[in-house]
Amino acid sequence: MTAWILRASLLMGTLVSGAEVAQWNVFETSYESAKAYTNAFMDIEVDVIFKQGEKQWKVPAFWAGGGKWTVRFAPPAQGMYTYRVECTDKANAGLNGKEQTLSVAAYKGDNPLLKHGFLRVSADKRHFAYADGTPFFWLGDTWWKGLCGRITWEGFQELTADRKAKGFNVVQIIGGGPFPDEPLFDERWKNEGGMPYEKDFERLNPAYFDYADRRIRHLVENGIVPAMVGGWGWNTSCISNEKIGGRERWFYRHWRYLIARYGAYPVIWIVAGEMRHPYLNELTKYVRENDPYQHLMTMHPPGVPELQSGRKVVADEALVDFDFLQTAHNEWASAPITVSQVTMSYSKTPPMPVVNGEVTYEWHKNQSRHDLQRFMFWTCMLNGAAGHTYGAGGIWQMNTEKVHGSTTYETIPWHVAMHYPGSAQLGLGKKLLEEYPWWRFEPHPEWVEPHSTTLLEPHAEWYDNHQKWAELRGRWDLPYAAGIPGEVRFVYIPGNNDYQLTAPIVMNLEPGVNYRAFLFDPTWGKRIDLGPVVKSAPSPKRPVASVVTKPFEGHAKPLLFADTFAGADASAWKDYGTPSQRKGGCLVGGKGLVTILEKISETNLMASVEASSDAEAGVILRFQDPDNYLVALYSPTMKAIYLHDRKNGVWGDQLGHVAVPTIGPKIRLTAAACGSSAALVMTDGVKSCHTPVVEVNNVASGKAGVWVYQIGERQEFGKFELSRASFGQAAVEQTSAGVPKTGDEYRPPQLPSPQDWVLVLERVK
Repeated sequence: MTAWILRASLLMGTLVSGAEVAQWNVFETSYESAKAYTNAFMDIEVDVIFKQGEKQWKVPAFWAGGGKWTVRFAPPAQGMYTYRVECTDKANAGLNGKEQTLSVAAYKGDNPLLKHGFLRVSADKRHFAYADGTPFFWLGDTWWKGLCGRITWEGFQELTADRKAKGFNVVQIIGGGPFPDEPLFDERWKNEGGMPYEKDFERLNPAYFDYADRRIRHLVENGIVPAMVGGWGWNTSCISNEKIGGRERWFYRHWRYLIARYGAYPVIWIVAGEMRHPYLNELTKYVRENDPYQHLMTMHPPGVPELQSGRKVVADEALVDFDFLQTAHNEWASAPITVSQVTMSYSKTPPMPVVNGEVTYEWHKNQSRHDLQRFMFWTCMLNGAAGHTYGAGGIWQMNTEKVHGSTTYETIPWHVAMHYPGSAQLGLGKKLLEEYPWWRFEPHPEWVEPHSTTLLEPHAEWYDNHQKWAELRGRWDLPYAAGIPGEVRFVYIPGNNDYQLTAPIVMNLEPGVNYRAFLFDPTWGKRIDLGPVVKSAPSPKRPVASVVTKPFEGHAKPLLFADTFAGADASAWKDYGTPSQRKGGCLVGGKGLVTILEKISETNLMASVEASSDAEAGVILRFQDPDNYLVALYSPTMKAIYLHDRKNGVWGDQLGHVAVPTIGPKIRLTAAACGSSAALVMTDGVKSCHTPVVEVNNVASGKAGVWVYQIGERQEFGKFELSRASFGQAAVEQTSAGVPKTGDEYRPPQLPSPQDWVLVLERVK
């Protein structure tokens, strides 16, 4: 038994003095019931109330077999506590007792999980921290089936030692509930103690959890946080709703058991994996209500386009503490959607930490090598993620030479997959970032040129279409930058197949700040010193990244057309997508709406429309057909405005992307296209924002209209106006020069080889 767990056999009604435990360590004690129950796991509930002054913790106890009930408590503060047991069966004298005492002293060891306290969300809502405020860098590994007997106790210790040495500090693991990709009560679920439950899920087997205990405890002893999943959702759906739909039935009782058994450890709760049940909100609330420590909690989302974000799975985002993503197992086709999902999650308000919890495991389905693992880690981290989770084919389901999870994926044993190079390389990346105050890093795409601007809302059209993803290559495999202005800059440079990989240009260096640069090889960890940063003059060849003045104030020329949508006559308009209707002085429509004013077709037009900010809203210009037009839009998901230049059915880049953190419920969009230039202005009546003037390829004559793509169930457009375009003179003069007005540049030397690199600029004190 480990030194930091205290067990005490207590007789009810006896005051025990001298019981001691260290802060944040596990105090464990058991109670005996002389009264027998048909099914103790389901028939009664036992809690132990711990008190210190005015503070109180109601801690569930777990049935340990026979008449034995055990409680585990991790005191969050030093000093004296009292505690007493109580049971829903008030007539059971053995489980209702008098107060006893517990003395809590300071922890004197060096395990960070016990030294700093349980994890929480940081004050800035962007990363994780221990209870004492020390930042926590999440580097996770995926051991979904790590409590089963496919990996022996000796093997579990070996894998733990390997991951600890590489810098991993989170393990995602299923806590006795249904596994993915295996039938209910499959024999492969067993560990040394047997199955976790009997086949009706009504009777629990404590022996299974006895053997699970030492594995969970071993992770914690090695500084690794167990991120425990209640069970796999689509597998749980095989159980009838009568058994899981009420609080007294299995899935609720299972979660109460996990909280009782493992809540005193520094754990993270993942309520379910890939679950989409109607009662999920209620279950999540139940976990929150019964956890006395309020551990970090999230949801593992289904791997489907519309629900790849954990915060989208629950109806109330406030129920989860951080956004947990699953961004597909489609090898390099997963790259654009991964970058997009992380960026969009980071941009949402209110903010919460984001972790990509499942993405294209290394050698899963015999693909996704270590170069892709590095790409996923670095692009997620430099786009604002609070951490990253790795996975390896063979480990996530704990394959052996003879027994594995599913022949449809891979048969590689875990002890072979343990040595895939990606795991070590991600550890090198974490080690480098931890040399700096990484928790203060923010994404800065404007620091590097060229840089990727492609963001995509996931939807079925793209999800498994590798060809369409391939068409986007060159928009997402460009450099990514993040850091702290005036202190440190990180630039991730993805590799390619060119013999000469061109280094990006670092933009907008701060006046008076001296940097020194080095290249970091993310494969081996080697550093190449580049010396002091020598600034160069801005390049005259690149377009302006932004404009200072608003490109236009509104309709400066006489209106060609206006419509308040109050009348019944809609003959001037034509629907090219989902049907629209006039209702209550608005043009009303939903996802897929493309409604065009048919009577006017010109090249240089300005159009404006009123809309609601809770759904996508766009203004169309230069519409030739549904596959060719310009659209200037506001996205409530990304909290941003930008333009798309749609050509031959393919969406272009997000031109002029500008973040809009807060906006009122009603907005007015005004878009204009003049020659090869276009821009968008948005206002909510109090404040306004605008894109820069951007260059577009679509310069043909076309019609104007309104647009909703896929965000929001309903949009209500009001007061549409159309005139010939007129841009402000200041904006035209600034963009025509084609030269940035401020900011110095750094041009690194030629990169040594066409692999990926990390360029670091650190301030010289």
